Amino acid sequence: MNNKLLLKILPFSVYMVSMPVFGQDINWSIETGLGYESNVFHAPDHAYVDTALPSTRPAGIAVTPVEKDGMFVPIDVQVDLRNKINDSSNFISGIGLDTKFMLDSDLSDASQTNVDLDLGFEYLLTKTMKSKKIKKAGNAYIGAFVSTHNQVYVDSDSGLPKTTTGGTSLSDKYSYQSIGLKASYDRSVGKMWYMAGFVYENLNYEAPASGAEYDHTLNKIELGIGRELTRSTDLKFNYSHSVRDYSKRYSRDAATGTYNSTLNDLLNYTYDDFGLTLAHKATDDLKLYLDMSNTTRTDAFEAYNDYSKTDFAIRARYKYSDKIKIRAKIKSSSTNYDNAYNFDDNTRGGKENSGFDLDLKVEHEWNKNKVYYVELNHTDRKSTDDRYDYTDEVVMIGAKWEY
Repeated sequence: MNNKLLLKILPFSVYMVSMPVFGQDINWSIETGLGYESNVFHAPDHAYVDTALPSTRPAGIAVTPVEKDGMFVPIDVQVDLRNKINDSSNFISGIGLDTKFMLDSDLSDASQTNVDLDLGFEYLLTKTMKSKKIKKAGNAYIGAFVSTHNQVYVDSDSGLPKTTTGGTSLSDKYSYQSIGLKASYDRSVGKMWYMAGFVYENLNYEAPASGAEYDHTLNKIELGIGRELTRSTDLKFNYSHSVRDYSKRYSRDAATGTYNSTLNDLLNYTYDDFGLTLAHKATDDLKLYLDMSNTTRTDAFEAYNDYSKTDFAIRARYKYSDKIKIRAKIKSSSTNYDNAYNFDDNTRGGKENSGFDLDLKVEHEWNKNKVYYVELNHTDRKSTDDRYDYTDEVVMIGAKWEY
C-alpha cells in the first residue's frame, strides 16, 4: 500500500472517531440466497485457434472450451454506523462484505470476495420552506476507504487456475488491496440538481510469478446536472474523467500489438464517460428509465486499445401491489476499437465487441425489514476475439434483511 497516503488517512480517521458525538445509529443488512449459473467461467461456446502468445504464431493453439455450470450461495453484508455530531453533520463509518460460495468444490475458483471499509464526514445541506419546516436539500461528504479484492485468475476455457506455458502459476494476478480518498457534493435547487465528486485510489496487486504486475493509481472526477422537466419526468446528465496510471505494466505497440518493457512507456489509460438518464413516471405504479452512455478510452503511448463504447438501456419499475415490485432491464452495448487486434496479433484483424443483457427481478416485501426475491440475468457477449465471446445465465432466489 501507499504508506504516505496511509499516514495522511490515519490521523484523519483518528480525529473523526475521537470527535464528541450526540447520537448513534447503526444500520445493517444481509442478503443471501441460492443461485444457479450456466457458465461460471465465461467460456466461449465454440472452438477456436489462440495466437495470443507470440511464441505460438503463426499456427497458434487449437482450443476447445468447456462450459461449466453450478449452484452457488451469494452473501452480501453491510454494516453502517452514523455518529451524530450536531444537527447538520455526522461521522460515518461502514464495512461491507460481498462474496459467493460455489457449492461444487471444483468450481470454487469462480468465487470472488470484496471487503470494503469506509470512514468519513457527512454534512447535510438544508433549506427552510415557507412553512418554516426544514427540508434536506443535499449533502457533502469526504472520507477515506480501504478495500480488498480476492479473485483467482482462471483460464476461461478450462476453469483451471491460469499458468504460463511452463507451468508457473498466475492465479493471484487479479487480487489486490487498495486505499484511497473520495468526496462528493450534491444539491437540489428548485427544479435543478447538481453533483460533483472525486476519487483517488491506490491499487496494490499481488505480484505474479511471471509477467506484469497490475499496480496502479486511479484518479477520477465526476460532474452531474439534472432537471425536473415536468411533475412526472426528470432528465439527468453525468460526466466522469478518470486516469489509470500503471507503475509496472507497459503499453503495446500500435503496429504489432506487442509490448516491450525497454522501448515502450508504462501503460496510462484515460477514460471519459458521458451519461444521460431520462426518467418518466407513466402511472402511480410504473416508472420508466432510458439510459444512454458513451465511454472513450485513450492510451497515452501509441493509442493501442483505444476504444469508444456506447450503451443503451431501458429500465422499468412496476408496483404490482403493496407487497410485490417488479424490476426489468434490457441493455445493449457496442465497443469499437480504433486500433486493436484480435488476440493482440496483427494478422488476426481488428477487434470489435458487442453485448446484450436482460435482467428481471421480482421482490416480495414480507415486512418492513425483510424482502424475498427471484432474479434472472441473461448475458450475451459477441466478440471478434473468440476469447471474449460467451453467453451466461444466472437464476437466483434470495432474501434481504435490513435493520
